[in-house]
Amino acid sequence: MTYTIELTANESAGDLKQKVEDLTQIPVSRQKYMVKGGLLDDSITNLSTIIKPNSTVMLLGTPDANLISKPKTQNHFIEDLSPDQQVQQFNELPIGLKNMGNTCYMNATLQALYRIEPLRQMVLNYDSTQDNGSNPQNDVHYKLVLEMKRCFEGLQKKSFKSIMPVVLLNVLRKAYPQFAERDQSSGFFKQQDAEELLTQLFHSLNVVFGDKFGEDFRIQFRTTTTDTANANDVTVKEDESDIKLQCHISGNTNFLKAGLIDSLNEKIEKRSDITNANSVYSVHKEIIRLPKLLMVQYVRFFWKRSTGKKSKILRKVVFPFQLDVTDMLESKYQKEKIEVREKLREVEKEKNEKERELKKRKLSGKSNEELEGSIDTVMTPREEFETKKALEESQVDFWKDEYKKQFPDNLTAGENPSSVYNLIGIITHQGANSESGHYQAFMKDEKDDNVWYKFNDDKVSIVEKEKIEMLAGGGE
Repeated sequence: MTYTIELTANESAGDLKQKVEDLTQIPVSRQKYMVKGGLLDDSITNLSTIIKPNSTVMLLGTPDANLISKPKTQNHFIEDLSPDQQVQQFNELPIGLKNMGNTCYMNATLQALYRIEPLRQMVLNYDSTQDNGSNPQNDVHYKLVLEMKRCFEGLQKKSFKSIMPVVLLNVLRKAYPQFAERDQSSGFFKQQDAEELLTQLFHSLNVVFGDKFGEDFRIQFRTTTTDTANANDVTVKEDESDIKLQCHISGNTNFLKAGLIDSLNEKIEKRSDITNANSVYSVHKEIIRLPKLLMVQYVRFFWKRSTGKKSKILRKVVFPFQLDVTDMLESKYQKEKIEVREKLREVEKEKNEKERELKKRKLSGKSNEELEGSIDTVMTPREEFETKKALEESQVDFWKDEYKKQFPDNLTAGENPSSVYNLIGIITHQGANSESGHYQAFMKDEKDDNVWYKFNDDKVSIVEKEKIEMLAGGGE
């Protein structure tokens, strides 16, 4: 069988092998190419010097049985299906976005943003007839949000197997010309940085929606700056804010929290207003406001002078499914958040006990109280699936109300009541530098913590929760 593959001058042998794996299900480790050198070095770029354009290359390798789609077996009872089988059988699988030529950075970012529920609703409810403040410079931001809305509507309706957001891409490149850069040798649009796209999209969303959007993401700091040569030279400010925390990665960074704490402390050199001489200052940040939604950036890319490119730190840095940022808070704020955290944990404990009790009753064959009186009803698998979903959603709403009862009275709009965050998604980059490689998004199902989706452009699949931990790094 013959496959057609397109590569840019910046893409490496590793990128080629990944594309081949996606097409043939032959794992990268089993691929053997009948060309000079066998493409053993994954970092090699400018492959046209090894493989002539429009030529055919023979590949040897055995497909992985686990990667090959297996035919579905018919199930008659909803309880016989695993959560991912239920999703697939009843067409609940999300849809993907077509790659329009090095646009995986945009596709992964849009999928991640769509699955942030309050952001999704704000964009979907956007009224394009509203005034843009009579500022022509803002027009492009309103057009960008309008195209985001149309893209989100397509993801919501699922009328097609995938979406090609070409108008959104054109508006983005007009609003932010950096995303319209082309490779000088090939003429193709360049690969871009997903984090830079996220920052620009947030800027446009802030222009359109104002504080009602930004408050859900705003982190506020107390910053203490001290002259290391003069302990009396101290400045304290509480007006600094950001939309994300950064995890700087050093040779000693093994865990996300350690990287975050290190990023709150740094040394800078500046002129002292007291001595009028240059001095080294220590800068220490403490968080005095936690947002409802916390974004964390792994700072993996750095400028490598020898190659003239942004290279990538491949070190493994382990992240948790639940992150408690208590250690990063100002002392008074920390005390308030710990108090609420403990109350919420009591509710969580009660919830888990109720769920264990319900599972025991199901295993013993006893009827659930909510279904009493309908035990003789015969339902189709589809009806049973919908009934099960409705019951689960009612339980979700009940426990949401129980949690809210513990929220403090002085909680501000968009603020996290406690210091704890549950992981809902990850945008990942595969490759050795920012100008090549491939972006994907991994997002948790909104109702089932054990179901995760992998968004690889227009290919969407279910992945096991355990495999999410493998995204911590240690390789490309």
